[in-house]
Amino acid sequence: MSSIRHILMALASVVAMIATSAGALADVIKLKDGRTLTGEIIREVDGYIWIKHSTGGIEATDLVRPDEVDSIERDAGAAPVSAEPVRAKEPTSTPRRTPGVPRAAVISLGEGGDKDMVGVYMTAESLRRLIPILEQDQIDIVVFKINSGGGLLLEIQRLSDVIQNEFKPKFQVVAWIESAISAAAMTAHCIEDIYFMPEGNYGACTGWSGQLVAVKGRGLEEVLYKMELISARGRHAKEIMRSMQIDEPLSATFTPDGDVKWYNTEEGEYLVNPKGRILTFNANDAVKYHFAKGVAKTYQELGRAMGYREVDWVGKIVPGVPYPICRAEEEMQSFRNQTYQDQVRTNEYFVSYQSSVEAARGEQDRKQRGAMVNRARQALRRIERMVANNPNFALLTFNMPDYETFKDWVRQQDEFLDSLMK
Repeated sequence: MSSIRHILMALASVVAMIATSAGALADVIKLKDGRTLTGEIIREVDGYIWIKHSTGGIEATDLVRPDEVDSIERDAGAAPVSAEPVRAKEPTSTPRRTPGVPRAAVISLGEGGDKDMVGVYMTAESLRRLIPILEQDQIDIVVFKINSGGGLLLEIQRLSDVIQNEFKPKFQVVAWIESAISAAAMTAHCIEDIYFMPEGNYGACTGWSGQLVAVKGRGLEEVLYKMELISARGRHAKEIMRSMQIDEPLSATFTPDGDVKWYNTEEGEYLVNPKGRILTFNANDAVKYHFAKGVAKTYQELGRAMGYREVDWVGKIVPGVPYPICRAEEEMQSFRNQTYQDQVRTNEYFVSYQSSVEAARGEQDRKQRGAMVNRARQALRRIERMVANNPNFALLTFNMPDYETFKDWVRQQDEFLDSLMK
């Protein structure tokens, strides 16, 4: 219990949020402990089930493990639930292809505002989950539309590795820059084909720790070296990213064959960034100095800028969204929405768990104690679901090094709850 109290103290500043509005009640899960959950199954992965249900007029989404399930009754009138979230169902038929026309999908990385932080709303794991969906839809070109003010340095290498090692072998990968600052620019830097929106900006990749203390010393040298390697992945001159990270100047000279030679001094023909300032590219300079391949305001313009006469942009048109929403983009938006809801309700989840545990410990009537233990399990399942959706919460919320350590902690809590009934 001391570990739980420690976690609650660390989360005391997190704002609680009222649960989302109730959904349709259609599916019934009977659990081995005698409980019955009636609601809507919204996701199934490897036997794990997410069910949205209402208790006492308050809606909640619980994660049910395979070993907890006794039986499942699905609404006969409902569509079958796929192995992926219902928001990303498998296509009902093989996509129609026009010979010679590539199929492209736009995936948003960050959406500005409260849902743009690298490492929280932009993660390697959330990208990895999209690959089977993109393959099912026979996508040839993946466009990452980036709008993020930065985030956690710890996620940059993971994101770069997923893009480099898992996306690039399967798709043509394109970055479409609305705003890529700090960790967001460092994420995009492994991509060769970079295009800007007219108002796009890219750079300011300084690192910070603690109370806005700039990374320096060995930590800075490690990040500089890491970004040299990532620059090579994207075939970008290492001098560009260096000037985005530290206040070294950047200048350029155009060679007779039209290439650009870069210097982290002022000896080049054109001074791109003076000493004492951190580089941020705008769209015009990014194209002028051959960092970006073009500027595109719309996805149609982007297709032409990439050199295609025609592109099959996969997805549905949604009012207010400036690009088609494909199934993979639906999945990404849902991931961000769930992450946001979990962030603002984390304190609520833990308070519910601790209060139920304390009530069970003090209850002498076995039946009433069982009810309190079941309530504690429901809260624990919410916590488990939160980290299953975004494994980075294992570190950010629990200060645990990885997801496996968190799963061990969950197993320990389940064993503790079992012991309360002995």
